[in-house]
Amino acid sequence: MADSPGAGESLVKKDPELPAADPITSRSSSGWMLVCALLMTLSIAWALYDEAFGQRPWKGMQREFVARYTRYLQSIKANAGKTETEIKESPEYQQLDAEASAALEEISTRSKEIDTEVKKVQDKLDAITDPFQNQRGRLTVINYNIETAEGAAKERYRRQAEEKRQEIVAID
Repeated sequence: MADSPGAGESLVKKDPELPAADPITSRSSSGWMLVCALLMTLSIAWALYDEAFGQRPWKGMQREFVARYTRYLQSIKANAGKTETEIKESPEYQQLDAEASAALEEISTRSKEIDTEVKKVQDKLDAITDPFQNQRGRLTVINYNIETAEGAAKERYRRQAEEKRQEIVAID
């Protein structure tokens, strides 16, 4: 029996070999994480302080300016409407207003003629825009087919493009 294979092995039990200790799983990293979190909190606090107070020394001056300018505006508020009324009642303003009204009246007929001409031109443009865009789109497709085709098909598309260019489109 001593000669049989495996007889000696069954009497001695070997422990499986364990891998070397992994530094990531064998030690706790909570201390390092705490230190990093505290440093990050301190840097955020410093950045907020620096943003709000450290880099903006003019904020006090702005507050003072707002207070002074508000007082100034309140002091002139009562006279604000009077000044506009005085200007509109002045003879110089009345003369300029009358001249402006007369100039508008003088050009009103010519302005209406120009508006009528512009409307006619715009109507013509509106009438040809859609058919033009449709024809251009069809030609673009044919040109693409010419570029991608080979042999006899290319020549057929060229003839088709020439026919499309010669085509007369009716416009309403």
